[in-house]
Amino acid sequence: MKKFSLFLILSLSLTAFLIGYLLIGEDLITSSKSKTGTILDKFEEQTTNNDATSTENESSMPFLLTSKKVVSLAGSRDKNSVFYYEKGTGKLFEFNFDEKMEKNISDTILPNFISGAWSATRKEVIQSFYSQSGQDYRHYSFSTSKTTRLNPNIHSLAFSSGGNTIAYYYLEEEPADSGQSELSENAPVGPPTEQVGKIVIAQTDGQYPKKILDTRIKDLEISWPAKNQIVLKTVDSGIYILTEEGKLTKFMGPMGLLQEKWSQSGKKMLFSALIDEGTKPAIWVKDFETREEKPLNTAGSVDKCVWSVDDINIICALVKSPSIDELYEINTVTGSKKLIAEPEVSIKEVMLSETEGYLLFVGASDQKLYGIKISD
Repeated sequence: MKKFSLFLILSLSLTAFLIGYLLIGEDLITSSKSKTGTILDKFEEQTTNNDATSTENESSMPFLLTSKKVVSLAGSRDKNSVFYYEKGTGKLFEFNFDEKMEKNISDTILPNFISGAWSATRKEVIQSFYSQSGQDYRHYSFSTSKTTRLNPNIHSLAFSSGGNTIAYYYLEEEPADSGQSELSENAPVGPPTEQVGKIVIAQTDGQYPKKILDTRIKDLEISWPAKNQIVLKTVDSGIYILTEEGKLTKFMGPMGLLQEKWSQSGKKMLFSALIDEGTKPAIWVKDFETREEKPLNTAGSVDKCVWSVDDINIICALVKSPSIDELYEINTVTGSKKLIAEPEVSIKEVMLSETEGYLLFVGASDQKLYGIKISD
């Protein structure tokens, strides 16, 4: 009986020892894990620590689409994918949300590649490249696999809202009035010239150009958000609206740090600027028809905002700290804001998928592409 009691005591002691060792060992293993401090570590940690509420928070958890640095995002033709170029190489990729898979569309390396401007149909793209004169623009058709170099003097261009034509701004040398009756001894040979800007409409590959405006305004940026609504923006003069017949009207005067983003219908314009001597840009919305401007009482830059197809809601990355942005949905009618996600990083660019089921963003530091599921 005594031997049995002694054996029982020893067994219980050994069992307690083993349990304690396993618990301590698990803590040691957990504490010794390497932490890289990357965005993926933070997302993995959040998922691990919230298993009980993982279903509730799943829609706000960012996931990595590609480990590549990306530029020029665009929804694909099947509406369940997104196109993007690899920064620097010009290789083209597509990520499918249903399959959760990245596909290589073009493995061709494009030397000196900068970015691509997509047509609305996604069947054509105009690529820009570094050149000795500034930028070199080339049109590429996915239907014909043909590349066409555009006018080398182009400084800015945009596809029409329907994607079947382009508008571009370029500079052309023209004779200048020197105001001198005689040539000076050191004057260059030949008549004096000056650069004059021209706005031209053409086929997407640059064929059949039609000039619609001469202008001496320099450094114009062009966008074309809606039919017969070509937008010309310049730092010194503000924003003008140009029709396809050449009629020019002023839409907004110059403002400090002015940035704009048009809704998909072209009926509303989101803009950010320094208002009333502010130190940070504020976000406003302006109606195209009525010209009414409305503050959204939010500091931020519209470079990091995206319109919903409903022309009402926008999603913006707003600064929480110098290295962290938060993602908010803002109703431009009521001004209400709703927090969507806290990705714990600074964001460079945001975009909605074609079906608006996913919010995409590019990290400012790593320039990689991430996604957040926001609706079914």
